[in-house]
Amino acid sequence: MTVALPPVDPILVEEAAALSPEEAETMTVHHGTGCAICSGTGYKGRVALYEVMAISERIRDLILQGASTGEIKTAAIEGGMYTLRRSGLEKVRQGQTTIEEVIRVTFAD
Repeated sequence: MTVALPPVDPILVEEAAALSPEEAETMTVHHGTGCAICSGTGYKGRVALYEVMAISERIRDLILQGASTGEIKTAAIEGGMYTLRRSGLEKVRQGQTTIEEVIRVTFAD
């Protein structure tokens, strides 16, 4: 169960989650309240985060040219790929998890 609490400092959210200032200002951050069913954690069940990279012509060319993983990742993000962190932030926006949990289980982009 999650409950919307007063907004968290947008600068903290922006720094912790690598959001733009505009995204941080508009994001409602949820916090788990905890109960007997979840043993006080505020979490019940699991929510999957996905990072799927489609192999576009640009990505294929970069791979064939021996580009670094950083270059490939940058091109994939520019092509619309959601990283695990970005996928998690979408779950935060939907009220399915907390920003603390996303930061705990994902790497910064």
